[in-house]
Amino acid sequence: MLDYNLELALRGLRRHPRTTVLIVLTMALGLASAMTTLTLLHMLSADPLPGISQHLYLGWVDSRQTPNVGESDHIGGTTVPHLMKLADALALVVAHRAHRQAMLTTFLQNVQTLDNKSQASQVGLAATSELFPMFGIPLRHGRYWTAQEDTAHTPVVVISAELSEKLFGADYGVGRSVRIGSKLFRIIGISARWAPQPHFYGLDMWSFGDNAESLFLPVTALLDAGLGPFTPGDCDRDANASFGKVDVQHCRWLSLWTQLDTPAQVTDYRQFLLDYARDQKAAGVFERVAAARLYGMPAWLASNYVVPDNVRLNVLLAGSFLLLCMVNVAGLLAARFLRRSPEIGVRRALGAPRRAIFAQCVWEAGFAGVLGGALALPLTLFGLWVVRQQKLGYTDLAHLDSVMFASMFVLALAVGLLVGLLPAWRACIVQPALQLKSA
Repeated sequence: MLDYNLELALRGLRRHPRTTVLIVLTMALGLASAMTTLTLLHMLSADPLPGISQHLYLGWVDSRQTPNVGESDHIGGTTVPHLMKLADALALVVAHRAHRQAMLTTFLQNVQTLDNKSQASQVGLAATSELFPMFGIPLRHGRYWTAQEDTAHTPVVVISAELSEKLFGADYGVGRSVRIGSKLFRIIGISARWAPQPHFYGLDMWSFGDNAESLFLPVTALLDAGLGPFTPGDCDRDANASFGKVDVQHCRWLSLWTQLDTPAQVTDYRQFLLDYARDQKAAGVFERVAAARLYGMPAWLASNYVVPDNVRLNVLLAGSFLLLCMVNVAGLLAARFLRRSPEIGVRRALGAPRRAIFAQCVWEAGFAGVLGGALALPLTLFGLWVVRQQKLGYTDLAHLDSVMFASMFVLALAVGLLVGLLPAWRACIVQPALQLKSA
């Protein structure tokens, strides 16, 4: 029966080739527009660290000075307060009230081997030792640095396998030394590729794309080497800081990430942050009313508008266009099926049940949907290429992955079946007697 319905569907599509081409092309255009926007939304709203993100929280205490008239009340490159001074971040890390925690910042520096072989500026992370297990950064060779090496300001570094191969011609550079800035660092580990999307820890730079982190070193070693963070962050009024030269004591340039595994831990740590802010306010260190925040990963991404409003709007517009295409295709299918009323009347008179007529028409519509999905694939790839040319940072994520590839054909089949339901029902209620009489 399946083969029979499929044969009738193919025969029906071949019977009116011009209308078939119009139906397939209309469905392909609607599907391509919807899949282009849905793919970008899917990539932007994806979990940066599956299985880990639900336990990660960004902590913050408000150490800002009261702004002068005309000053904007913000921190760093994002309107969401999240950066802290070195003294505050260090005090919270030393207190160690979370399961794991790490203070971190991004930096940009040249990397050079002892024989003066260098690479272009590399973006790296300076952090404390618990960053690696907390963020799930994979290790290929060697080891991570320890809390003792953090305290001792040991100049060690973990580099990516890709950078190791560029510098040394192999992915095993453990034990060798590299010059970062003007200081030598000993390589103690080689990390495997790690590129969460988006780079949730670096949203100040609106960091997206497929660039993997290539350098990891202790914050203390970064400061000893005279290397500053990537951006000055938010500084006190009397601080002397500029791009590339940061007053590390009077500017807020560190973020504090914690791993909290239970709701009770989240509640306790939020209270701990608030108590710390109140103590600093009482001591006269903080000027503002004591305030602290603890962002979960979803809240942090949402507050930074990782999924821009225009992306959601484009999805709605593309969905509306797909709906318009579906209405037009349903009209074309209805016209095709009604033109076969005499044939359907004969089949009904010979004993064919209505469900057989209905199934044949739905099969034909579904097959047209699959053909539309096949044609929509190159159109979607072209649409994603056009999106990537806009260079808005997040548009670099516009790539079709396996999930969206499969979703395209599922959507195409669903659309084909949906648009075929009403025309198929209209065709199967044809009165055989009237069709035989008119024949």
